[in-house]
Amino acid sequence: MIAVRSCKRHWAGLAALLLLFAVSASSAGDGDPFVVRSAEFTLDQSLMMLDLAIDSDIPDYISIAIGQGFSVPIMFEVEIRAHKRFWIDDRVVSLKQQYLLHHQPMLDSYVVIDVNNSERRYFGDRDAALRFIEVVYNYPLLNIDNLAHDREFYARVRFGIDTDELPLPLKSSSLWDNDWDLKSDWYEWEIERPGS
Repeated sequence: MIAVRSCKRHWAGLAALLLLFAVSASSAGDGDPFVVRSAEFTLDQSLMMLDLAIDSDIPDYISIAIGQGFSVPIMFEVEIRAHKRFWIDDRVVSLKQQYLLHHQPMLDSYVVIDVNNSERRYFGDRDAALRFIEVVYNYPLLNIDNLAHDREFYARVRFGIDTDELPLPLKSSSLWDNDWDLKSDWYEWEIERPGS
């Protein structure tokens, strides 16, 4: 009896993964799932604070993966770069903020885990959890005095799935034409110093 139950569980899991791959193949290429709507720095004295707003339209296969119990890694990356006249711009600061979006069926709730500081937040539905991730307010980044006064700087940010941290079953799903490498375009803006 134990062997039969184990076999049924195995086939049920395999069927769920095959459904995930089938939906993903039909959903790929439907448009940009992540778009940076706005990004800027505000100053708290001399500390640069990031405000960021994202529009997201998560493909069905990612929703299915979350519903199947996979923790989907989502992140935003911020860079500060110094302009260079005749060569590639210098990357002065680089930061990645990582989240895990996870469904807990026993509690019928969604959890957003802030990987950078191990905080957890619980939500009643997936859309509420996503809205929390999509809006960043007063995220401390850097003391503006650390940027050289004789150079010009700009910032850029992008948002998307953190493919480096995907669970192994989802990484292997790329064999099934399943596109998990989903990131927004870089959104850039110039950094202005106070009084400039």
